[in-house]
Amino acid sequence: MLNKHAIWFPGQGSQRVGMGKALSERYAVVKATMEEANEALGMHLDSLMHEGPMTELTRTDNAQPAILALSVAMYRVYSQEWGYLPAMAAGHSLGEITALTCAGSINFPDALRLVHRRGELMQGAAAAGIGAMAAVNGLSPDTVAKVCLETSAGCTDGSRIVVVSNMNSERQTVISGYKEAVHEASERLSVHGAEVIPLQVSAPFHSPLMAPVAAQFTEELNRVSFGEMDFPVVSSLTGLPYENTAEISGVLARGLTDPVNWPAVLAFQKSIGITAAVELGPGNVLKRLAPSYGLDVFAFDDKEDEAHLVDASRQTDVYSIDLLNRCLAIATCVRNRNWNAAEYEQGVASPYRIVKQLVERLRETGEQVAESHVRQALAMLESVFRTKGTSAEEQERRLARLQGEFGLRSLPGVSPAERPYAGSLL
Repeated sequence: MLNKHAIWFPGQGSQRVGMGKALSERYAVVKATMEEANEALGMHLDSLMHEGPMTELTRTDNAQPAILALSVAMYRVYSQEWGYLPAMAAGHSLGEITALTCAGSINFPDALRLVHRRGELMQGAAAAGIGAMAAVNGLSPDTVAKVCLETSAGCTDGSRIVVVSNMNSERQTVISGYKEAVHEASERLSVHGAEVIPLQVSAPFHSPLMAPVAAQFTEELNRVSFGEMDFPVVSSLTGLPYENTAEISGVLARGLTDPVNWPAVLAFQKSIGITAAVELGPGNVLKRLAPSYGLDVFAFDDKEDEAHLVDASRQTDVYSIDLLNRCLAIATCVRNRNWNAAEYEQGVASPYRIVKQLVERLRETGEQVAESHVRQALAMLESVFRTKGTSAEEQERRLARLQGEFGLRSLPGVSPAERPYAGSLL
């Protein structure tokens, strides 16, 4: 089984004709997901993805829902067919909306309509033709930012704005702004030894010039009801997890004007001890950005990686004594709402002591933690939850985090109907 890991979702640019076609034939859940997407958008999105033409698929208002739909379909295979649960999720630009969708914060039809509208607004900005973007390879983001600042300096009316729009890695950056300013900055960066590649877009995405679009997108976001997340989602703007649902609308709107900071996401992931990730979506662009960070990344869209993920999902879970200790810790910190001493002794104190003694014995003997031991600890937790009057929502949240933290396919003794977030909440 794949150990504690993150899931990543790619942004626009990963689309290609034929995307998802083979998966729809192999996995019923993928086909069902695409049919759901067709209905939500009132169009044959799957036909466009499978057959093209590329000119239509590449349109921002088509590419974004297509990438989100396939990414969600892959997540459903990953979670429902293979039984995985991530420790955290993150997405690059558009992918952040996908991450929030898979975490249960945005329902799937709403997410599709949201990114379709996002794409329309961005397509409108591109039609104005005032902006440009360019990829910069070979220089650090700090050096690129300094050159952009020098290029924009001295212009008081803001007509020469050029900024860093994407920090993809320590040696790959994207700049965005007015055409003339991007062109001048590109020349300056070339002198510094960078390889500069103009991108085939005519809008200054992820720059202050997108402020009017961000304002319109905010209106769309205000119509969406955001739910609690089933697992942490790390923002690609801040490199930190969302603390609550109230943040989501503002951060997603800022995603049109502020730079993507993917290295910050990877740094945070490593800081909490997660050294593996699964990329869910077309292509493997995020996997290709990761080597310098020493992370093990598996891309669903890579046949060898997919085979590895399938094989790993069939392996038996390995349990540790830390899992038992975490069950004891959860039992201790759950708030008590039952002050009947006899019930508390029978439903909390007594089962807690039994599991604590079990842990002490296992430590003394060095005996391997078995599934029966885990079942006993989870039964203790269920008794504690029931006796202390813990809400169903809190129970689900705590058990889901326990499952994700220890990279378990399932919680033994907890039935599929009761298992937290079984089948996802998309």
